Amino acid sequence: MSQTPEEIASKKITSRLKRSRGQLEAVLRMMDENKSCDEVLMQLSAVKSSVDKAMKLVIAQNIRKNSNCTDEKQLEELQKSLDLMLKTK
Repeated sequence: MSQTPEEIASKKITSRLKRSRGQLEAVLRMMDENKSCDEVLMQLSAVKSSVDKAMKLVIAQNIRKNSNCTDEKQLEELQKSLDLMLKTK
């Protein structure tokens, strides 16, 4: 049985958030181990990037779900615009 696009997107979002959680748990361990500021900041940057990507997936899914647009090319253009917006924030 094949999955719907919504199910696929939901699994991607869940996977991304679990990855973010693991990275954040690593930051907490690093803090407990008194790791250097640079090491902690690098890991926090990875957490931030992962959460940003999860946000992009949630927004993209919402656009797809609530848009009347069925043209795949237009949806791809919306995705590119979303990518650009999140990169320049």
